[in-house]
Amino acid sequence: MSVSESEYPERLPETEEITPPVPADPVSGDDDALPESTRRWGWLEIAFLAVMVAGLGLRLFELSGRPMHYDEAIHLHYGWKLANSAGALLGWPWIFGTDYIHSAWMHGPFQIEMTAVIFTILGDTDFTSRLGYALFGTALVGLPYFLRDHIGRHGAIIAAVMLALSPALLYFSRFGRNDIIMMFWAVSLFILLWRYLDGGRRLNLYIASAILALMFATKETAYLLVAIFGFIVFLAALPEFKAWLGDRSALSFGKLRREGTPVALFLFLTTLTLPQWSAAIALFQDLMGLTLANPDPLTGNNVANTGGAAGMTGAPAWQGGALLLPVADVPWIVHAAAALLGFSVLFLLLSRGALNPQRVTGLVGAPVMSAFAFTWVLFRPYSTVDPASSVLRAADWTIFLAALVIAVSLLYWSRLSLGRAALLALVPAVAVVLYSLLFTPLLDVQGLVDAVLPGSMSMGAVGEGVPANYVVALLTLVGTLAISAAVGIWWLGRAWLLCAGIFYLIWAALYTTMFTNLAGIFTGSWQGMGYWIAQQDVARGNQPWYYYFVGLSVYELLPLVFGIAAIVYFFRRASTGSGDVLGLALALWAVLSLAAYTVATEKMPWLLVNITTPFILLAAKYLGEVTGRVDWRAIVERGGGLMVAALLGLAPLIAVAVVSLFLQFVDPERPFALEHWLLLASVVAAAFVAAFIFRLSGAQRAAPAAALGLALLLLGFGTWGAFRAAYTYDDSNVEVMVYAQGSADIKETYRTLKSEVYPVSDGYGPVKVDYDVWYPLQWYVRDDVGNGRPSFQCFEETKEDGSHCIALEGSLKEDGTYDFGNLAGLVVKDSHIGQDEEVMERYRRQGPFKELLWFPETYRRPDENRQEEAMHTQLAKDFGFFRDSVSSRESWASVLDYVIFRRLDKPWYSSEYYAYLP
Repeated sequence: MSVSESEYPERLPETEEITPPVPADPVSGDDDALPESTRRWGWLEIAFLAVMVAGLGLRLFELSGRPMHYDEAIHLHYGWKLANSAGALLGWPWIFGTDYIHSAWMHGPFQIEMTAVIFTILGDTDFTSRLGYALFGTALVGLPYFLRDHIGRHGAIIAAVMLALSPALLYFSRFGRNDIIMMFWAVSLFILLWRYLDGGRRLNLYIASAILALMFATKETAYLLVAIFGFIVFLAALPEFKAWLGDRSALSFGKLRREGTPVALFLFLTTLTLPQWSAAIALFQDLMGLTLANPDPLTGNNVANTGGAAGMTGAPAWQGGALLLPVADVPWIVHAAAALLGFSVLFLLLSRGALNPQRVTGLVGAPVMSAFAFTWVLFRPYSTVDPASSVLRAADWTIFLAALVIAVSLLYWSRLSLGRAALLALVPAVAVVLYSLLFTPLLDVQGLVDAVLPGSMSMGAVGEGVPANYVVALLTLVGTLAISAAVGIWWLGRAWLLCAGIFYLIWAALYTTMFTNLAGIFTGSWQGMGYWIAQQDVARGNQPWYYYFVGLSVYELLPLVFGIAAIVYFFRRASTGSGDVLGLALALWAVLSLAAYTVATEKMPWLLVNITTPFILLAAKYLGEVTGRVDWRAIVERGGGLMVAALLGLAPLIAVAVVSLFLQFVDPERPFALEHWLLLASVVAAAFVAAFIFRLSGAQRAAPAAALGLALLLLGFGTWGAFRAAYTYDDSNVEVMVYAQGSADIKETYRTLKSEVYPVSDGYGPVKVDYDVWYPLQWYVRDDVGNGRPSFQCFEETKEDGSHCIALEGSLKEDGTYDFGNLAGLVVKDSHIGQDEEVMERYRRQGPFKELLWFPETYRRPDENRQEEAMHTQLAKDFGFFRDSVSSRESWASVLDYVIFRRLDKPWYSSEYYAYLP
């Protein structure tokens, strides 16, 4: 069925006279109707400022107190190296050096470069190492302010409070991993997309383009977020797509291209990010007989390079059939004929319309200059004279840039349409590159590998050929880039080019360390997704599918309970035809995030941040609506304030009493006594009082008050849990959120080395430190390594022939020295000490010390073997385990004991080490 133009009214022009907004009620202070530019500083702004200041204080308080985590030490190590390395030409990029090349196993480069900037400005300390994450966590608290007109003022401030006090968000805002940064980008992007739908302003798209680039440069969870947002937008755009399919006239394309609609957002997300998804073709590599995302060596399926070395995980394999380059080495006369033919065809295709000197200059001069620019930069004639000369290299790049500027200037002067101008600039450039690769001896394959791939790869028998795996990957990448550009320019023209320019400039700058390491182009565009496709078979952590339900239940009861209520509420409203689109969008974001991370095989506690955040926004919107239903002024004026206050207090008190009595009932070591029977009687009496108030006040007035009372109880409970997790540094609290956390013993060992060993180490060799305790100890001794005081060494229990490792056993020689040197001390993993009696003749052994801490994972099914069990077998056994646990009083007692009091009958699971000191 066709759709009339009246169903798609155009937006008013900006000069259209509109009715001025209604001023705020001076009594109620309701200023929601005021435009943002004239909104006065009111209670909401003051409240947000107070919450953000409190959130900042919570995140900065004793920020250096917790020992470094294993992953933190990795990221901070590379940030420290980057900050302390030299720059490139003329010191560029000035703020830090170039000693960092992106590697997908450490995720995106943003956090490394952010940390390097902070270290360069403020110095490298435990405090400054986490400062950037704390600031992002604080900024996240303030973002709901920009949704206040959509989730309501009450919902916005509730969201800010929940974000500030969330156990997961507080803990990981004080933690050197990039998930808290990702959530700032995610919420920012959500706000920008929603505001674009509300106002249709292109500025939101330009800022969103920058945010998207920063997301992809921060962590690969950007793919999940873009997929979730894209799916939500697609569902919202379905009516428009159906209307377009029903009206295949030429005008229907114009309707499809309108801005400020869900279709526009769908086009924006897909066209701008499509090339980033290129490596997804690796999901079908077995069907194609190719290796486009090399499996991790841990799986036993890694395809080695032709030289025999292990292939890069997530990258195409340098193996198999190859395309030899050049395919033909033709004489110069053929090159000239090809160039003339190409320009002639391009001129004929684009010369429709009246010709004049201005247009002819654009049609001829622009493609010639574009082709010249790329030919020059490909062959770089000056640089070949003296490859070591930076002046000649700079001259080549200067000529390239000057030719590009001339080409763009000619296109602008010729006043050609944007589509023709883009073809005149891009087609010659692409043609020159492809032609040069295929028909000239331009490409030095080994040189290209060294420049573009992260580390030299052995090509072996392939010689100067490019394996089919890489040819397919390159064609896929170029093809998706061409499709995205064609659709984007068709849709939004110059504005899309600006969006793409913002996106790719930021993306390329971060992945190449400010254009100093070209290898980042490859790792960012292909290996970023390819690596994590390959990692799904590894299943790091090997956690059960219900892992995040455990984390939410222990730490995030407020967003979980009221988030579930909100999902039911918003979907029920949608079923009645009075749906809240924003509520549905937030509900889908929360549900899809939980589903996606549940399905993903790698499960880690910090990923809980990605699930908690949308649940907080969803629950806050719902609680904001609940708060708005209470007419506080009317209740007070009618003398019902005490009743509402009673409900606010009675609901949490009854809940606490019921949980306490239930714990008393299920724990056989807590028999019922007189005081418990009195408490039970009090609960029954309080329940009768609450029921009486409900009936007297009416459910519409009483239910919101009771719900808010329960919300306050859960907020307080979560805050207490957040403080316990965030501010305990001595390994005393066994927390589910802890995974490979550095023990407090690590810091104590470093203090011992600094105060007792280094001062008396003159004349001795360095302290030999086992590589297995490299992280996080490496962070603490970073400056000492440069002074030669500690030295990291591979240890093993018994030395094997040909091994570069050393062993303590049998290491004493006849002259009284040890074969590992006359050392000031040793730090050795407990599994490597072997028979250390001889060593202890000279050194005193201390320990064992804890190195890394893991939660003992008491939530697991006993004797599980998930790597060998099929999914249906896992589910059957898991639900049997749940059934048995629910019917067991002892299980209920142990769960409640942990959730409420953090009592656990098992200590940390830990890896340990010993220190051998003089």
